[in-house]
Amino acid sequence: MEIGSKTLKLQSGSKLNLYYLGDVHEGNCNMDEKALRRAVKIILDDPDAYWIGMGDMLECITHMGDKRFDPLSIHEKYNIRDLKDLPMRQAQVAFSYIKPIQHKCLAFVIGNHEEMFSKYNSTDIYDRFVNMFDTSAHEGGKHPFKIGYVGFYNLHINTRSGNRPATYTIGNALNHGITSGGKLAGSGINKVHDCFNLMYSDINIMGHIHQLNEDMEIVVTTNGRNELVKKKRFYGSSGCFLKTYVIGNTNYFEHLAGKSGESDVGMLKMNIQIGSDSWDGKLEKIFLG
Repeated sequence: MEIGSKTLKLQSGSKLNLYYLGDVHEGNCNMDEKALRRAVKIILDDPDAYWIGMGDMLECITHMGDKRFDPLSIHEKYNIRDLKDLPMRQAQVAFSYIKPIQHKCLAFVIGNHEEMFSKYNSTDIYDRFVNMFDTSAHEGGKHPFKIGYVGFYNLHINTRSGNRPATYTIGNALNHGITSGGKLAGSGINKVHDCFNLMYSDINIMGHIHQLNEDMEIVVTTNGRNELVKKKRFYGSSGCFLKTYVIGNTNYFEHLAGKSGESDVGMLKMNIQIGSDSWDGKLEKIFLG
């Protein structure tokens, strides 16, 4: 776990948009390149945008003892010579897609695919990928902040209304995610709540389950002046860029019949309205498939 942060000076009434983009699975034959390019353009064209990578950017399934390996699941743009260092080739291709928005990236989560490859192959592909960035939006760093599998990224907002300055924090709890395991509608967002049951943050986002979910709850507490304070907490899962069912392709997700349906291709967006001494927002599901 790591904790990163960035300080922003914003005027009261301004907007801040956070995008959560993950589970691209570059290298898989069902990776949706067109949808990813659309996502990149949305972020690029948004003047108020920052984004966070939610993990599993790369497929990282190789022929070196991984029981999930299937040569028919490798995207046709790769050739036999790429097997020599397949995850690194995937990293190079994935970065070519997101390079136009690298300057807006705050942080990157490691996914279970990158983590498993690094664990059993003595190669930190997560570190190699993040170090491809020439620039980022993370404060004081050339590269995006490396969260790890789970961690926090806080935005410290310095704002002013007239001559009155104020400072407050918008917290992000981030986790690549835990397995869904549910078959009924609502199981996905329930799993998000399970994931952050023992963590407390304003915005709580996970990936991994290839679904777009969003939810909000109000927590009632008190302050030092014995006043009631009602705080919103947001929960979501960030979707993916990997289609499940494609004619003519083989994909190991299709073997999960009864456990996993069609993927939600897209990303989450947190629309934030900056106030003089507080903020408000709303999670939005952006479907791109």
